[in-house]
Amino acid sequence: MDTAAKSAATESPQEHLAAILESHQPSHLLSVSEQPVPLLEHWCTDHDCALTEVQEVDPLPELKKLGRFDMAIVAEQLEYMNHHAAEELIGRLRNLHTQSLVVVYQPQLAPDRLRWSRTDFLGMGLRHEASFENEGRRMVLYSYELASYNFVRTWNNPRFWANPEMWGYWW
Repeated sequence: MDTAAKSAATESPQEHLAAILESHQPSHLLSVSEQPVPLLEHWCTDHDCALTEVQEVDPLPELKKLGRFDMAIVAEQLEYMNHHAAEELIGRLRNLHTQSLVVVYQPQLAPDRLRWSRTDFLGMGLRHEASFENEGRRMVLYSYELASYNFVRTWNNPRFWANPEMWGYWW
């Protein structure tokens, strides 16, 4: 997303998340969190943005009833889910519900058996956005942006095909 002009060292997680919201200007936002996220409520009120909140221990059944959103934020959710269910949640959001996803993760809240590593997030196609530490409490933001997820490769064009006239043909 590379949206915040300031360094993560000089801002708070809330400021960083607000900068992401400002850069995307979503008109319909999805929040998946067991607890309300006041920043999202305030931002949506101030910016005429519809906020849909899913506050379930298992959010997957509720998500199946919902459509697409401009952006989704997952906060204080993965810390309490097993890996399989959490991967399904991220995959469902990323593939069906939105093109922009932000995950706010606090590893110290998760029991050791449920704790996610950096490579777990990277393996799901998310990019490390920022890290914050305050009084022994750590918070990490990861993001996914469909438009910038898969970089353009110079070789992926008809010039490098054996039969360039067949470029774009689906057999």
